Amino acid sequence: MKKFQDALAYPPRMMNADRSAAYVDLSKTKFLDGVDNGTWPPAKDVDGMPRWDRLELDAAVDALDQRKKKSTLRRKSFDDLVESNGGEGESGIRQ
Repeated sequence: MKKFQDALAYPPRMMNADRSAAYVDLSKTKFLDGVDNGTWPPAKDVDGMPRWDRLELDAAVDALDQRKKKSTLRRKSFDDLVESNGGEGESGIRQ
């Protein structure tokens, strides 16, 4: 797993796939998989070159926590529903 490194003291606003992957601390392959599954934003076309906006990557990182919290809340509410009926028999959900 190769990670992109350079001597920049700051991340540029628009980045190629290698630099974007390094910015979110992933390999390029994992980063592009995340773009495909919606974890990371799609690239913008800059004169035929795919580029990612640093601010959109920041927002996607922030959204990871929110997505995790929503997933946990959803799971807990379902578990609570099942647990409130003793985990057996009818779940109390009308069909």
